[in-house]
Amino acid sequence: MRLIFLFCLVSCPAAAAPFVPPGVTPPDHVVTMEQTFSHRKGSSSRVVTRHGEWTRSYNTAGTPPETAYYRHGSRAYVTDNGWITHFRRNDTVEYDRQARNTGERRTHLGESCTVWETARSKADSPARHIFTSLGCFTDDGIELWRRTFGVEGISWSAEAIRIERRPVAAEEARLPRALLALNWWDRKNPASATAAEHETVMELSEDRILPDGSNPVSPTVRTTRRAGPWLFKEVIAGERRRIEISHDSIQVRLAYERGRRDVEEELTIARPDPDSAKPEPNAFQPVPTDRYDIVLGERCRWFDMTPGVNDAGTNACFTDDGIMLKEEHFSRSARHSTWTAKRFVRRPVAIDEVKPPAELLQPRTWNLD
Repeated sequence: MRLIFLFCLVSCPAAAAPFVPPGVTPPDHVVTMEQTFSHRKGSSSRVVTRHGEWTRSYNTAGTPPETAYYRHGSRAYVTDNGWITHFRRNDTVEYDRQARNTGERRTHLGESCTVWETARSKADSPARHIFTSLGCFTDDGIELWRRTFGVEGISWSAEAIRIERRPVAAEEARLPRALLALNWWDRKNPASATAAEHETVMELSEDRILPDGSNPVSPTVRTTRRAGPWLFKEVIAGERRRIEISHDSIQVRLAYERGRRDVEEELTIARPDPDSAKPEPNAFQPVPTDRYDIVLGERCRWFDMTPGVNDAGTNACFTDDGIMLKEEHFSRSARHSTWTAKRFVRRPVAIDEVKPPAELLQPRTWNLD
């Protein structure tokens, strides 16, 4: 299944939280904008709808088109293209988002606006990441145009071609609760399990040294549970946490991560891809080898999980009933790492044990209620 994490802030302008000049509460409105990209021919449309503290942005630049939702002040945003919904909350440490009023006044579509510098790269950013974002806002807080400048000039721009100040219904702008409602567990699934039901706890060993020259103290632990065709994985490394839930055959997947340096929290929910009939790119079929191992008294056979790849790859060791007891990741240019089972048990696993924590699917968790 094609799983795409949509968390670009500069190259995907719809993902950046909309700026509102301080001391201003914009009226309900709908603005249709025409946007252009320096690396792409032609233009596309973007419709921005505002009601109260909610903003909805419908962007036709992608394939399929994408809708983004923001609740102002939440530091979170949501993007949805019909088969992938992505929640992200970040602390904006990557960019300097202290807005600056340039004092410059412009006129667009017969309306006067003030130019604000809404974001910029930090002073220590690599040259290829240098950017500045400018926007022009009416006195009542409506954005008439926005431009992002890179090292080679304007990389993206959007200009209003139509402005409607009118009452907007709440459902036109706010996040649909259905995006957090999962009915995966109640549906009849067509596939049988590819491995025995079990729970496994693995620890990671890798070639890594902390900045002070010492080895890491806290182990990185991965817990895996299988309930029929459902697979649950949770990795905990200090304050960092990652959860993945997938199915052997139906194209659904949930991934959650907390504590990465460039993000506070993110959640991705992938539903069946409308183009599922197309072959998956870079899909690997594990190839068995003549190599065997003994882990916790169990014999397992090694499989090449990335056949045909020479410079990097993954090998995994499975029991005869499909339980992974060891996994190796290797690369010529990066460190080598190995997951090894410290304990495992074959047992019936209830479906509730592979569901995501309930709070992840609550709007209040993301300050979006």
